[in-house]
Amino acid sequence: MSSRAPYNVPYEDSERDRKKKAFIRKRKRMRRLLILSFFAVVLLILAGIIALFVNIIKSSIRSREERMKYVEYEGEYKEIRLVDNSTVGKKRSDAFFEIYDDNRTLSEIKAERYKDIVPGSKGIVIVDAGHGGFDGGTADANGMLEKDLNLQISYKLKDELELRGYSVKLTRPDDNFVGLTDRASIANSLDNPVCLISIHQNSNEESEGGANGMEAWTYDREWCKELGDAVVEAAASKTGARNRGTHFRKNLVVTSKTTMPAIIFECGYLTDAAETEKLWSDEYQELIAEGIVDGIDNFVNITKI
Repeated sequence: MSSRAPYNVPYEDSERDRKKKAFIRKRKRMRRLLILSFFAVVLLILAGIIALFVNIIKSSIRSREERMKYVEYEGEYKEIRLVDNSTVGKKRSDAFFEIYDDNRTLSEIKAERYKDIVPGSKGIVIVDAGHGGFDGGTADANGMLEKDLNLQISYKLKDELELRGYSVKLTRPDDNFVGLTDRASIANSLDNPVCLISIHQNSNEESEGGANGMEAWTYDREWCKELGDAVVEAAASKTGARNRGTHFRKNLVVTSKTTMPAIIFECGYLTDAAETEKLWSDEYQELIAEGIVDGIDNFVNITKI
């Protein structure tokens, strides 16, 4: 018998090698696909982590900016951060705020914040401190007069406006009586002012402290309602006070006899003991001033649309 291999053996070996090589190629492709898939998943996870990290940083910066407040502490204004002391998801903390002791005054902090704003570049705002001289306005429970509170807030408002790029004209720079028509004349003599803000305090003797919050009174003239709404909304948001809205009256001289957008801004009620205590504090007055200027900025943006 011949020892020669069957004629079909080389063919079977060739077919087996072909299938083996095809299997190896397929396995290599699967391996490459798995490796690529793995790296794609890793890259997606890394991208997600980076995006989350960036959002956390942005949120932290925004949260810090929104939650930073200024208080007088040991004779100086300090930055503080409010602390979440709830029991949700963590051990309760007894602290409500942390003090950032950087030895800067509030004015220095604000000056740094608005250092790039050109002084007077945003136009002129008329600040009218209500009452004055023999006209004391409303008295609180301790006999302290509205005229003095109006002047205090007006000067803080003046400082805040100037920091943010406005020029300011005070109709009553000291404790003297200025007639209503004189106030309107002073305002109307200025060249194209942005607006007039007349600072006042409210009262409601019948409410026995029930009435509180901020509101604006104005005349039914172009842009006056928009100014009132913008200022009340921003100031109420800044201070946490109740927003009592904007209302119209025809017999208010500083709003009806002026030619620019003008409002009487009632900062709060001197017949409400809790609100009165806040109104006389420097910290709350600073917040009122900041809120009013926030509102004026918003109003200016509206009028440019």
